[in-house]
This record gives sequence, C-alpha cells and structure tokens, in this order.
Amino acid sequence: MKLKFSRFQRLLSRKDFCGTYQDGKRHVGEKILAHYRLGKETHPRLGITISRKWGKAHKRNRFKRVVREAYRQIYPELPNHLELNIHPCASFESLSSKEVGDELKRLVKKIGDETQSQPRKSRCYN
Repeated sequence: MKLKFSRFQRLLSRKDFCGTYQDGKRHVGEKILAHYRLGKETHPRLGITISRKWGKAHKRNRFKRVVREAYRQIYPELPNHLELNIHPCASFESLSSKEVGDELKRLVKKIGDETQSQPRKSRCYN
C-alpha cells in the first residue's frame, strides 16, 4: 500500500474548499471539526485548514502532520467521492494520529449511516 500523500488526494483550489463548506455537512468531534461532502472525484480527498489564531507555525505544522498520517492510515477504508476538510478543536496540541484516526472512523461510520438511511430518488418523470 502506498502511503504517499499525492496531489490527487488533496483539496487544492479555493473552489474545492468553498464547496465543502457550502454544499457539505459538518461533523464535530472531540478533537477535530470536519466539513465533508460527496464530490465528483472518484477517490477521497483531504484538505486541512488551520489559521494563525491556533498558535505558532510549529504547532500548526504538527497538527497537519498528525492529520495527514491518520488520513494515510484510514485511506483504504474511506468511501469514494468523499471530500474532507479538517479543522482543529480545543487542545489540539496533544493530539495523536491514533486519536484523529478514531475520529475519522466515526465520521466514516456516520456518513455510511446517512447514505443508507436516505431514500433513493426516483428517476421517473411522469
């Protein structure tokens, strides 16, 4: 299994980030906040947003490393077309990749429950 974090696995443009905010849903976990939507791409993609208000650059970079590592570990289990944008919550400094991975697994379970409970739309236009 390749654990490289390539360009096709990332949200890159402003349009992609804004799309997850406007068209997507939100999952509030204990350690992270995730905006997500089922997009047009055929593979899961990740974006990480953390502003200067969360602290110095070394703290923000550590958060991004931890999230990317957790994402790499859970990538095979993610549903296709999933676009995620991750934000920190309070006490993110002591966050580990295992904790983020557990949060992402809860999110995947929630998404699976939502897609199964939604009624299928009829394609009949009579």
